[in-house]
Amino acid sequence: MTDTGDATNNRIAALDGRNLDVIIIGGGISGSSAVQYLAAAGFDVLLVEKNDFASAATSRSSRLLHSGLRYLAPPKSVWDFLKKPGAFLAGIDTARKSAIVGDELLENLPNQIQPTRLLLPIVESAAFRGWQIDLGARFLKWISGRKTPLNYEHTPPDEARQLPFVRWLREGNQLESVVGIDDHQFHWPERICIDSILDAERMGATVLNYTTADSVTRVGDLWQVGLDGGAAGRATVTGKVLLNFSGVWTDRINGSVAPDKAPKRQIVAVKGVSLAVQLPEECRGVGIAGLNSEGDAIMCVPWGKLHYIGPTETVYEGDIDDVKPEPEDVDELIHEINRFMPGINMDRSKILHAWAGVRPITYDPERAKGQRMPFSVIHDLEPEGFPNMLTVTWNAIMYHQPTARQIVKEVRRRNRPSGAAQTLQFEGSQGRTDDSPPFMEAWPDVSRADIVRAAESEHARDLVGILFRRTGLGWYVRIPDDKVREAAELAAPALGWDGAAIERAVEDYRTYVREHHMIGDTEWSA
Repeated sequence: MTDTGDATNNRIAALDGRNLDVIIIGGGISGSSAVQYLAAAGFDVLLVEKNDFASAATSRSSRLLHSGLRYLAPPKSVWDFLKKPGAFLAGIDTARKSAIVGDELLENLPNQIQPTRLLLPIVESAAFRGWQIDLGARFLKWISGRKTPLNYEHTPPDEARQLPFVRWLREGNQLESVVGIDDHQFHWPERICIDSILDAERMGATVLNYTTADSVTRVGDLWQVGLDGGAAGRATVTGKVLLNFSGVWTDRINGSVAPDKAPKRQIVAVKGVSLAVQLPEECRGVGIAGLNSEGDAIMCVPWGKLHYIGPTETVYEGDIDDVKPEPEDVDELIHEINRFMPGINMDRSKILHAWAGVRPITYDPERAKGQRMPFSVIHDLEPEGFPNMLTVTWNAIMYHQPTARQIVKEVRRRNRPSGAAQTLQFEGSQGRTDDSPPFMEAWPDVSRADIVRAAESEHARDLVGILFRRTGLGWYVRIPDDKVREAAELAAPALGWDGAAIERAVEDYRTYVREHHMIGDTEWSA
């Protein structure tokens, strides 16, 4: 059964006074992968998340598993590399690592990753020429030993104008060529988190969502953490190692440990908004990438039978507990995509839904939007007076497994595992088949049994957790009201919902998608 009612009360009560090897705060991609790898290494570990697992930045990512080629491109011109050789070397290292982890993830998570074709138009005003991209693709293969083919194509302008999107470009008359590559994307990142957490639980880890770590103090040589489960009660636990992997909440939690001598600032919050649209059939399965007016990336990426446009790049100083796409975000994206591709003629009537997230990018006082390379920076807070406490910033989803392995190494340096090593299992329930009929004919990948399973054994508490994070259905299709209600009825026995609770769950779901996804009246097909 899922963590509801007496089950949650019992689990939190059983934790009170317990001493663990490792305590992790934050159930996004960093925490979920870390708890899985630490449990496999034999550590007695607790993961605590104040909301639902994978409910913040992880579920609002670009979803792209980049080949690494993009990191070899100069910001403005090739002279930038000569002026800043350090940035050039960092780009090479990031490109190499991206190619290597891409191969690994395709092997470990084959059902979670799909290829996506991206077009890169080369125009006269671009910071690089086509031959430089040709050279970069060869260089990437050489430095990384990449096994996954890029299926690289360099198409001359006359022929390129027959490709999707190209005829819509603002600078079509300046087109020199178009490069096409196969990147990859995650079906939906939340599922990776859920599967990692469930695998960690299988190996003996304790995982709690909707439970707040509301006090963190140093007691002797241990970290003491107070847990508040709301109606489920409270507990106090201790651990040798504390991992603050709370994303955009990192500085807030660090500051609560010792308000008079808090660690240095570690993250800058950058808001990213994306818009989902339905484009002509000729665009199916193909995307395009370019630069917006500020020199940041803007993309139109295939997403099932839809496309999403984005992201915005805005330093965010609002409420990190309630991030939504705002009208000004939508207006900005409409302006930028129409500037990049006037022929797309984007306006609000064509937007099917939207989403917004805040990325915890590594803080850099010299860069307003943070330090973009390297990804997945692990910070040891011992030099600042916080022994055996680690944080991580800007942990891109594509780097979650190598980052987790590095975290295991860091924890081993500080503590020995109290248990025996076990074997990791990837993808979990995604490798399971059943004879249950599809929940919606429009998207047969999700069955009625998947809805029930999410409620029974995957720690779901509400319909958003079921329909978005655990099945991914809400990302791909518009779920009509009658199917939302049917999902609630399927989940009700496991979650203990009576008729009134079903009504509240349905209304809560409607409110959520209206406020956080800007679901409008535009009809769209699956």
